[in-house]
Amino acid sequence: MDTIAKLFLHAAPPAKSVSTILSFAAAAASFVLVCSGVTSVRAEYIHSITIDGNFADWATVPSHFDPVGGPGVFHNGIPDTHDTDHSAPNDIPVYVNHPDIDLVEYKFTHDSSNLYAYFRATGVIGRTITNATQHGRYYVIVTLDVDSNTNTGYGLHEGGYYPTSYGYDMNMEVEYYDGHYNKGNYLNHGATNQTQLNAAFLDQMNGIVRVLPGSYDFYPEWVWFDTPNGGTNQLPAPDNYASIRFVKDRGPSYQGIVRIALSPDGHQAEMVAPFRGFMRDATQPHTSAKPIISLGKTLKLSFSLEASPELSPQPNSDWASDTGDPIANYYLSPYTDPQLQIAPSVSGGSVLVSWSSGATGMKLQRTPSLTSPDWQVIAGSDSTNHVTWPIGSGNAFFRLAEP
Repeated sequence: MDTIAKLFLHAAPPAKSVSTILSFAAAAASFVLVCSGVTSVRAEYIHSITIDGNFADWATVPSHFDPVGGPGVFHNGIPDTHDTDHSAPNDIPVYVNHPDIDLVEYKFTHDSSNLYAYFRATGVIGRTITNATQHGRYYVIVTLDVDSNTNTGYGLHEGGYYPTSYGYDMNMEVEYYDGHYNKGNYLNHGATNQTQLNAAFLDQMNGIVRVLPGSYDFYPEWVWFDTPNGGTNQLPAPDNYASIRFVKDRGPSYQGIVRIALSPDGHQAEMVAPFRGFMRDATQPHTSAKPIISLGKTLKLSFSLEASPELSPQPNSDWASDTGDPIANYYLSPYTDPQLQIAPSVSGGSVLVSWSSGATGMKLQRTPSLTSPDWQVIAGSDSTNHVTWPIGSGNAFFRLAEP
């Protein structure tokens, strides 16, 4: 080919997002699609989900997989579905046959104001029992490291979740109890004793969270309502339109802004946790404090399913859980998928490099080589979604990057 232009994704640093993994080669007379290799870092763009039990809107969200449980099935040296009676980091919990908590696929995405989680299990998610003597429980859990610091929060093993990892500060979770959806709530793991826990309760009554060293045994959990009288504690400004209610396991039942929906067969679940329910950063004055969860931040995420033993294959008297490998370096990009592309035509000795309007604000960069690349911003590209570029005698590599 006499003249070539290429569009290429360069691996993103953790704090910034760059365009999707595509590579196009263009000759003066024709365009040829060339697939580039998958990198270990990917941009996470805005992707809204409707919580309705229809999972078509999850189709383009990347999947993470966990083994199908069974006797002799191990995950990082741990029985994939196991008891919750262990709490030391090097413990090996005991295998428990409980298909309902056998996590096999999970996904995560976000939009401008919500976090979304997807779960698929071998058995039925949220299934519990209710009769005169039994009132089973089931938990759908996403645990979050919100500050990329393993010295704050707690280690998963403290709650009986394995394989373990560290630094988890908050939860978004749903509890099923006594045969029904009981509550959707937030947790803060930033206390290691009762005095610190009491202080955390006072913080949450003021709509703030401190990201501190924590433990599994000391945590407040709350349901957030978008009304000043939905909960028992109306929040101060700027959240005075809202209120919270502190809750405990097993009810009573309170359902606020965290929501969940299941597939008809119960094998899939989708849940939403709005940013605002995670509250604000206590290190700043409340009226100007930034939310704990907001666009531009990076998260580490752990997915778990957990249930009491009543509906597992009997005989069994052990609670069981299954935890997937963490999703690390999930960047909450403020942009939609750029869909960076070169138009399949050449006119006037130029090519049209374009991207989606929802990515306006990102900067188009160019380098003549990917060997020791020198990425230069194309002036004005952050105020548009297309650039016309002249075809020259050398190579041109393009990428979009966040400011």
